[in-house]
Amino acid sequence: MPKSKRKTPGFSHDSEILHGMSRGVWASHWADEQEEKGKSVRGGTDLYEVAPKTPGWAMKWANKLAGTIQHLNGIEVDELFEMARNAGFKKDKESFGFYLGMQAVGSGVHWTDDLTSVETPTILVPDYEFYKGAELHDPDIRFVKR
Repeated sequence: MPKSKRKTPGFSHDSEILHGMSRGVWASHWADEQEEKGKSVRGGTDLYEVAPKTPGWAMKWANKLAGTIQHLNGIEVDELFEMARNAGFKKDKESFGFYLGMQAVGSGVHWTDDLTSVETPTILVPDYEFYKGAELHDPDIRFVKR
């Protein structure tokens, strides 16, 4: 199977995109938990690299998010990545997944942040809280602008 269509066993979407979605949001979540315990981990640290292994529930969360993004946009997330590339997104699939995941949790980062193109495609992304157990619920599509 070509790398662009590579799937993680048990999941139905591109593994690189899922990894970016789950890892980025997990690392941020983990850092928040550490800070609540009085341990500072943010000062110049690459959270993506220092956070513990991404738990399985976070991958399930990302797979559910990807499925909802696919449903809202009518095409698979790896096809959305190709649309983003055609609009000037220069980063890899994992980074694209990172941006989609962070957008879903309302972090303020967006996949279009570095684009210089005037014409960017709209990619609908639902709101989706991130915590252990959230993967058992569906993302919130009530406020997605169509």
